[in-house]
Amino acid sequence: MELKLTKDNHPDRVFRGLLVASPCYKKLWQAGSIENFKKVWLDCLRFHYLAFTKGKVLHRDISEHNLMVLEHPDGTVTGILTDWDIAKFVDTAAQDGIQVGVSGGHKHRTGTPPFMALDLLHGRDRIHHPRHDLESFFYIIIWAVFHYKLHPTNGTKAALPHEKVANWLGPLAQIYDAKNGLMMSMEYREVFQSMMRERSEWVDLVKTWIEPLRKCIRDARLGAADDRTAADINNAVLAAQRAVRQGKIQDEDDDDDVQGASGEANLLGNIVEEVAGYDSDATYGGRLTYFRFMRAIGMVKTLETWDDAINFEEDKAILRAEKKEKLRKLLEMDASDTD
Repeated sequence: MELKLTKDNHPDRVFRGLLVASPCYKKLWQAGSIENFKKVWLDCLRFHYLAFTKGKVLHRDISEHNLMVLEHPDGTVTGILTDWDIAKFVDTAAQDGIQVGVSGGHKHRTGTPPFMALDLLHGRDRIHHPRHDLESFFYIIIWAVFHYKLHPTNGTKAALPHEKVANWLGPLAQIYDAKNGLMMSMEYREVFQSMMRERSEWVDLVKTWIEPLRKCIRDARLGAADDRTAADINNAVLAAQRAVRQGKIQDEDDDDDVQGASGEANLLGNIVEEVAGYDSDATYGGRLTYFRFMRAIGMVKTLETWDDAINFEEDKAILRAEKKEKLRKLLEMDASDTD
């Protein structure tokens, strides 16, 4: 299975740092067992978290080849996150555990296409956020389930891509369509059933990690889309009001003709200011953070061993607010049903 590199998806790079080579490092599919795979994956996620929160560095190229296995003499393993050559120092503002912002620097899409986040594939985001890397960690698990045969001494990876994810190799638009169907539509049921049927040794991981993480990312994207719709409407109203004041369009209560504007300028869409996209929101409104990601797989206690638990109070406050809002809506529905 070959991942083709082009100037579009892997532009020129400048390597800075110390090159370390070790015969002890193994590929992810050589982890030896599913438990070891999970340990390596979590270790690499931990390194990613600490690099970002403590070192102010974002990796930006999470792929199966960059999660390596260090096997110790006693048989235990440690995950090593490698390939930092397109990593970037970032301008972060830590607000109770919610990390925001990557300013300046490269504006091209970064990452290895089969593992890139949806919004980067689409081109909607031009700034690489931590949530993009979290999404890449998720895709690695799906890829592993379909292609890895873990064995204590002879782990292997399938030579050809599985038909359910074969479209993850190809043009960015094709990969986007395939992943969008997986994440945002009922197509996931077919993929889920295929994993459960064909890869029985991975069933527990599919149920406890893949399904919850997919729901976490999907719900975060849907919530952010709702926020953007509300923001678009609000900005459209404000833009229309400004245009009326400036005489660009006619007020409904004003009988005067439109002043100094062509017919096209009467269309609201032509005078609505462009609103910020997802780039202005590094966490989908607090919906996709390290805390939310780890919570989806039941690993909050593990996350809190990586850092002071107080740093996640904001995440917990957002969760409490969401639960209250859901309860309020349920009570309203019950009240309307009894009327």
